[in-house]
Amino acid sequence: MAELTPSQTIGPFFYEGLRWAIDTAPRDFGVPMVRVTGCVFDADGQPVPDALLEIWQPGLIATAYPGSHLPGFQRADTREGGRFEFVVPHPDAGAVEAHVTVFARGLLNGLFTRVYVPSSSGTPVSLPQAVPAARRDTLIARRCDRHPGTWLWDVHLQGERETVFFAFA
Repeated sequence: MAELTPSQTIGPFFYEGLRWAIDTAPRDFGVPMVRVTGCVFDADGQPVPDALLEIWQPGLIATAYPGSHLPGFQRADTREGGRFEFVVPHPDAGAVEAHVTVFARGLLNGLFTRVYVPSSSGTPVSLPQAVPAARRDTLIARRCDRHPGTWLWDVHLQGERETVFFAFA
């Protein structure tokens, strides 16, 4: 029998292996942005300090903001307290959607989810109908009253408050 790999024991080590590829420098993208911040939690409700999130918005960026310098792809790591943050365009005209892949210790494959940032106008968020109504709130960021321009969204890998994850064939 082959020996166990680091991924099968305590890894993978996404943060350590990819920290060179995580850009946290503030930038001016030429359009109003909001910050999405939150925490990744494990099955016991404990923060995961070494997870990595990949945030994808290439379709939105190409169609809604042609010629902008907006990132269609971002990486966000979690550190002490399991906290992460990334930016998305301000949801003035309608809800903003980002596809998120979560990598963390104990996961041999990434988990696919989405985050929806509701519009300021109150336009309802259009979620996939396959998502049970009782679990839809796990995909919707909520406005942070204490910090304007900030939206809160937590990722629960397992447990009672588990975030909705999508399977792709």
